[in-house]
Amino acid sequence: MSWILLGIPIGIILLYFGSEWMVDGAKKMAIRLGVTPFLVGLTVVAMGSSAPETVTSLLSSGNPQFIVGNIVGSNIANVGLAIGIAALISPIVCKFTEIRFEMFSMTAAVLIVTVLAVTGTLGYIHGAILLAALFVFLFFTYRLKKNAAAKDEKTEEAEKEESIKTPLWKCIALVGAGIPLLYFGARVFIEGAVELAGIFGVSDLMIGLIVVAVGVCLPELCICIVAAYRKENELVVSNIVGSVVFNSFFALGIGVLYTTVPVTHYTMIFHLPVMILMAVLLVMLIRFGNKVTRWQGAMLISIYSAYILLMMIFPELTQGLV
Repeated sequence: MSWILLGIPIGIILLYFGSEWMVDGAKKMAIRLGVTPFLVGLTVVAMGSSAPETVTSLLSSGNPQFIVGNIVGSNIANVGLAIGIAALISPIVCKFTEIRFEMFSMTAAVLIVTVLAVTGTLGYIHGAILLAALFVFLFFTYRLKKNAAAKDEKTEEAEKEESIKTPLWKCIALVGAGIPLLYFGARVFIEGAVELAGIFGVSDLMIGLIVVAVGVCLPELCICIVAAYRKENELVVSNIVGSVVFNSFFALGIGVLYTTVPVTHYTMIFHLPVMILMAVLLVMLIRFGNKVTRWQGAMLISIYSAYILLMMIFPELTQGLV
């Protein structure tokens, strides 16, 4: 088996540590320079959580189906795997009224992507629309959340004190190390995925939907597992909801700015509907129960498993029929 395949596990490791170091360094550096923790969380951390997906999209211009598979597959895996596994560890309890806007934004994000995909291709105009939607989301999130952030002054002061203790040179070093790790991690990961597709004779879309998508959503998965063990329920949900929004608006928007991505027939009638189903299902579980129980977590994992199984049984679902 080709040594290039080692790029898949190596790339996952580099993407994970690259995103962690970049976000940690950028967050502490911004706070040291006088930016509030709330604003940092709204921008640096949120964008950093989708950094692996974004860099992978940027470097996939030679394999445009990776871009679609990366984003759609990651969004599906975020809900099906990350939320599902977290709920199995510990039931996720959160109030729908407190995260109503975020849940609405997640649903709107996947619907907007689907509507734009109806044209049959995604290009720079669609990328501009998605990025504009991101700025609208950030604007309204800031307006809605700034009052809530003001009520949590103790937490902000604690974060500020911790950040000040970290030397500025260390913050810069973390960011400086994180960015190249993200770049090279994405490069070797994509090369390994392309080699894997060639060996098994499967399409770029299928590799993107399964291997690439699961690989780049590992940071979110790890965060959810740790948060579930600590019973930090709102962090589990906010992490995934924010990731889906930024993947859809930011990572996909950046990716299609520089290359035209064809949207296959089966992407429209199968993969995008599954993405919408997962998002709506999560909203409904929180809306009517204010929680995701263990059996509901098992249900989400089962739906994701059935999705993967269907692609394996019917490989035409991942073929490039436009």
